[in-house]
Amino acid sequence: MNPNHLDQQQILSFLAVAETGSFSAAARRLHLTQPAISKRVALLEAQLGFELFERLPKRLELTETGSALLPAARRLRQALDDFAECPQAVDAAHRGRLSIALSHYAGLHLLPAALEAFNRQHPAVLLDLRFVESETALALVSQGQVRLAYATLAGGNSTEGNFAENTASRTDAGIRLEPLWQERLVPLGAVRQVRNETAEFWRTQPMILPAANTSTRQLIDHWLRRNGLAPTAVIEVNQLDSIALLVGTGIGWSVLPETLMHEKICPISALNRENPVRELGLMRLADRPITPLAAAFMATVAAHRDNQNRDNQN
Repeated sequence: MNPNHLDQQQILSFLAVAETGSFSAAARRLHLTQPAISKRVALLEAQLGFELFERLPKRLELTETGSALLPAARRLRQALDDFAECPQAVDAAHRGRLSIALSHYAGLHLLPAALEAFNRQHPAVLLDLRFVESETALALVSQGQVRLAYATLAGGNSTEGNFAENTASRTDAGIRLEPLWQERLVPLGAVRQVRNETAEFWRTQPMILPAANTSTRQLIDHWLRRNGLAPTAVIEVNQLDSIALLVGTGIGWSVLPETLMHEKICPISALNRENPVRELGLMRLADRPITPLAAAFMATVAAHRDNQNRDNQN
């Protein structure tokens, strides 16, 4: 087949359906109607000579051939994004669009100052920000849907003994992981309950924790097992800020970054053990070129990280 005969909009529609799982969700992503998406995919299937999806009663599934074509479709989208951003390389004013995924925690607690500074320095740049869970941020980078992501990094340090800053980057399955922050997690409970309570009291209380599939939860679970702590019940809540709020009500305790302490919660001295440490930082595709806009944003974040570290040391 002559590749010049392929319609890139049809391929991007196929990709949107594959990633969202439905024609209607793909239509919302691409700001088109569902019939338009269905028609594009049908035309692509007719041109290729095989089906890309199995149309099941309540869901779609990629065919074996559709699955095989998915990486190529993602590379096409990435190439188109790179092509669209290419003029920025000779645009000293830094104009254009930069897609970034942020974990809720990183966006709210680590990056506000950097976001404000970048916006002041480059007002003509559209920051296409997506606030998602850290694991979703990694998937968006892997799929080429965003150029950069700042979130919790899997495989971080597990104990307080490794709390010294570690800036060594690593590459995992084509994703470049660059640690920028390390945070000590501490057991926290409601102030009214912490006073004079023993470790045995907290062994009987429910815990409020992030979802089991998150890297922060896995780090906490490892800490619990190492210290022989088995909560009687677990309440799962996605966002750490919400967990800190609920801990203040006294319905359970948690293990959270020290930055989330407020007037109603405090450290549980009875559980003062070797604390877990998590890493947060930058995720990007290792072989994807760094555009001037991406480089400018990365530099802004790094500068503010360095300022935060200096303030903490003083």
